[in-house]
Amino acid sequence: MNLWYNSGTSWIGPGAPGPQDRLRTREAREREMTRLEQMGATGIKVDFFLPDGHEMVDYYLDILEDAARHHLLVDFHGCTIPRGWSRTWPNLMSMEAVYGAEWYNNNRRMTNAAAAHNATLPFTRNVIGPMDYTPCTFTDSQNPHITTDCHELALPILFESGLQHMADRPEAYLNLPEPVKKLLSGLPSAWDDTRLLAGYPGQSAVIARRSGDTWYIAGINGTEGEIILEPDFSRIGQDVTLSMLITDKGDKPAWDSISGKMKEPVN
Repeated sequence: MNLWYNSGTSWIGPGAPGPQDRLRTREAREREMTRLEQMGATGIKVDFFLPDGHEMVDYYLDILEDAARHHLLVDFHGCTIPRGWSRTWPNLMSMEAVYGAEWYNNNRRMTNAAAAHNATLPFTRNVIGPMDYTPCTFTDSQNPHITTDCHELALPILFESGLQHMADRPEAYLNLPEPVKKLLSGLPSAWDDTRLLAGYPGQSAVIARRSGDTWYIAGINGTEGEIILEPDFSRIGQDVTLSMLITDKGDKPAWDSISGKMKEPVN
């Protein structure tokens, strides 16, 4: 169980969600985090931080220190960019600091830009630390989005985050094909190895991530047209068996079980 908190600001106006007084002081944090630990909560998602300054940076670090003492994971949202804090506080799972999937809905800014934007992030924002993008949204909300189902399905693998918050409606996931539900429910939360197989910022990205002896490979097209890629599969070894392939078929995802050795580039 991961609970959402306002960091203690109302910078978005008088209607800012609350409560806003649970974490802002050490005494308040101690009361609240003690309560969370006793009720068996696993973590907190803290949102709506003010711009950077030494007092605000101290506040981030105080939250991490107190949360670690109470065995709570932390996800910072509406926050600064990653600054290496997870090396000191491994309970820091992710940080937003990105135009994420919520911008599919908040306005039309991402309607036509989402594919190129998503193909840029693996080379830019996500390089410096975990990224709480809230990926894998299949349905429309306030505004449409033009990315395909398989483009969205690739994002939880393409984007690294200690916590992946799937942001769509529950029925969107419940109605997925069984192989897709199995893939999403079994995705690792941490990776043992990461290799770039192909791509260029804004155009495409193909990334392989390994957990144990299993490789997960995700690729997206950031352009408006068809492209042909030749991923360098030698970067993950010559004896890798391809067990399942999920691709777009028109505007619908398709999947196949395929046995064999990946020795030649796949277009």
